[in-house]
Amino acid sequence: MTKSTARPVEAEEFLTALQELSPHALTACPEWNVHDIGAHLAGIYEEVTRHVQAYSAGAPLKSTRGFEEREAPFRELSPAELLRTVDREEDRMRQEIRAVIDEEPDATLWWTGRWMRVDAFLSHLRSECAIHRWDMYGEDDVSMRLLQQFDLFKHAVTNIGAKPLCARGIDKYGAELSGLSARVRTDGLPDLRIDVTDSVPTMDLVDPADEATISGDQAARLLLLWGRSPATPSTRLQGCGSNNDVLRLRRLLSGY
Repeated sequence: MTKSTARPVEAEEFLTALQELSPHALTACPEWNVHDIGAHLAGIYEEVTRHVQAYSAGAPLKSTRGFEEREAPFRELSPAELLRTVDREEDRMRQEIRAVIDEEPDATLWWTGRWMRVDAFLSHLRSECAIHRWDMYGEDDVSMRLLQQFDLFKHAVTNIGAKPLCARGIDKYGAELSGLSARVRTDGLPDLRIDVTDSVPTMDLVDPADEATISGDQAARLLLLWGRSPATPSTRLQGCGSNNDVLRLRRLLSGY
């Protein structure tokens, strides 16, 4: 193969957390404990593999299974079995992706209602591991190191996009968010610009300009984008725009 197939550090750290923590420990995801998060990752790995294998066989899938359908079987596993399954499924997904992009670097497939480059799944799962490790362990040194990587932020903006990332906020607050034009800034990096028109959100990475609505360090900005809040937001995030715009932006970014 032309590229490394080494396991990314984000996956290694996620597996370590899954092994070290009690499966019943609560997490920053209100409806999930540690075991549930493990099942969530196992489900994603398996589903990505299904799509990539189908693409490779010339019969790409036209729909993606929802969380409940793909995660339920994994929640029934023992903690030890789940750990082994996440380990195995991560490796299998990575190998299948590499096999496709070695032959077709620009391969794209249909995933959760949008086109996605096959190679983008590598970044996507790195991001999933980093975010969900934070959900389990919080802001230790490992989480801070993983979450401050700008490429994970860029992946969320350009490959996942506004519709999924703002879905909960739009569903809950709807029309009151229309007309919002906001910027989230980290010094030395592109701004995240978010606009909402007729309850439809868009987001882009742009050169810094005008006043930021919210500013903060890169790790805090990634958490904000994913509908999460740093443990000490008062030292990590600052509202720079009007109180109304800051409130509406936080409501918009209420989670996937």
